[in-house]
Amino acid sequence: MELIDRGAEPDLDTQLRDARHAFDVMLAGGVTVLPLSVSYAIFAHTASGVERIYTLKNRPQSKPNGVIGNWAIFSEVFQVAERDRDLVRCLTVDHDLPLSIVGPFNPHHDWLRTVEFGALRRSTKALTMDLLMNAGPLHNELARLSLEGGKPLMGSSANLSSSGSKFRLEDVQDSLKQGCDLVLGYGTSPYDNPLGMGSTIIELPTWKVLRWGGCFEEQAQLVQRHFGVTLEPRPQSGPWTLV
Repeated sequence: MELIDRGAEPDLDTQLRDARHAFDVMLAGGVTVLPLSVSYAIFAHTASGVERIYTLKNRPQSKPNGVIGNWAIFSEVFQVAERDRDLVRCLTVDHDLPLSIVGPFNPHHDWLRTVEFGALRRSTKALTMDLLMNAGPLHNELARLSLEGGKPLMGSSANLSSSGSKFRLEDVQDSLKQGCDLVLGYGTSPYDNPLGMGSTIIELPTWKVLRWGGCFEEQAQLVQRHFGVTLEPRPQSGPWTLV
């Protein structure tokens, strides 16, 4: 295991270099722990790397992974109506908030041309994909490299299954970190929250909330203001996720 703990979020140039290093590790078959704005995450590119994520997390085989994305990937790959695009643009581009989208995608897009079947199978369900967008500069650079190289990156939160998202590197279980090839630490995730929830997940085209993330209330206010739609509020008690 290679451990790079920077103690706090570094400058942009350092994050861009870290993203390239992590990208190369994942392309070579490795598994990485990444400090994203929504929580620490564990990602890979190859089928063998993705399978290792399931083993390290003790993740149920029925639960698909998420995929690192950005506005360009969403725009090119997802097959949704213009109003759905307006929703995603409003939250991620206009207001710079993180968001996960579950929706239908084009399985024949060039971005997916090199992905191994096992990795894709673990990261899609019934021709839908969970795309994580705008989760910090490191994430955004990885998304850019992913689209440019046609190399999707797939993973989940860096925690043992059902133990809640981790917002500090020291809270990520040692057994998970020890099984990875690269572990990056940037201090506390910006969207740290006492609920232990990562990104909000919204399903398209229904606009159903599948997970109420750390900044959900701000997102819900924006959706109400710009679209006149009231998203289902966060439950008063758990569970805060439907996936």
